[in-house]
Amino acid sequence: MVDLSAAANRRAGAYSLGMKQRLGLAAALLCDPPVFVLDEPGNGLDPQGIRTLRSLLRARAADGNTVFVSSHLLGEVEQLADDVVVLNQGRLVTQGSLSELRHSASLVRAASPEALRVALEGAGGVVEPEQHGTLVVRGLSLDEIGEQAFRSGIALHELSRRADSLEERFFAWTRADSATQSSKE
Repeated sequence: MVDLSAAANRRAGAYSLGMKQRLGLAAALLCDPPVFVLDEPGNGLDPQGIRTLRSLLRARAADGNTVFVSSHLLGEVEQLADDVVVLNQGRLVTQGSLSELRHSASLVRAASPEALRVALEGAGGVVEPEQHGTLVVRGLSLDEIGEQAFRSGIALHELSRRADSLEERFFAWTRADSATQSSKE
């Protein structure tokens, strides 16, 4: 299952880091646990080993097992996880399905971006200006953004969902969490 058959007669102390990771996973699989808790399981694996690990963990989850993976490799988490929990300095920052968390922003281009920013912030949105008059809006649905623009008499040139990478969202969440903690201190 972990592709170590060719190394079965070698001493484990002579294994590479990736082989040791595979051996640890094999040991965890011996008792067929219903819950896996893995910390950085892809560390030291080559691309084929990562693919094998990903397939194995997805198959375990598909069979009704629970798989928890702790990792700093957010690109790998995007390819593996269905649900994400983000911790920062020991505190829960956010949690939810990966697709919901990645699509938690909208992209808006408008004839009057500054006026729209004011209107959207007044409606409770969090607005970040980007290049060329583009706004990234969080906290309001597409319908709410469109209605605010209509009420303000602002023509929209684009209104769409924005799918950020998990890494982009992580930095936004932890920056906001750190700012909140700093203001409390």
